[in-house]
Amino acid sequence: MSVLLDILTKIRGTSLAAVAAWPTSELDRAIRQLSVLKDQVRACDTVLQAALAQRYQEAAQRQRQLVNKTTGTVRFDDGDYQVIADLPKRPEYDQAKLQAAVATLRGWGEVPEDYVSFEIKVAESRYNAWPPAIRKLFEPARTVKTGKPSYQLEPRQAAADLSEVA
Repeated sequence: MSVLLDILTKIRGTSLAAVAAWPTSELDRAIRQLSVLKDQVRACDTVLQAALAQRYQEAAQRQRQLVNKTTGTVRFDDGDYQVIADLPKRPEYDQAKLQAAVATLRGWGEVPEDYVSFEIKVAESRYNAWPPAIRKLFEPARTVKTGKPSYQLEPRQAAADLSEVA
């Protein structure tokens, strides 16, 4: 906890420009310490969520049965606390069976787009392997966006140690 407090104390109330001006070794140290703390927090959260599941899973299932639900959110009391138990619904569909169902809809004279949506995806590795004429055909439909940039710091000695192993 003191490591986190040290990082918070150093950063809180400090301008972005001031943090950006820290020596690289200080940035690296703070990033590494924060990474360790994040891993520890994730591990603690995993244990606490598992403990809650172990404690309340059966009660939540009984409550869902009472309200004739198999998924979703239910609420029940445990002493002075209300427990809110959520079991999200995450349906998945077999793509081949969906295609068959869409073909059946078309055969009935229905418009499948009234019932389902279609998304065509192109893997970047495939796009790069296409012949130029095919790529040119798809270029007007293609927009390249960027993700969030990320940066890592690695001490040169560690990089040198890695290159010696390879």
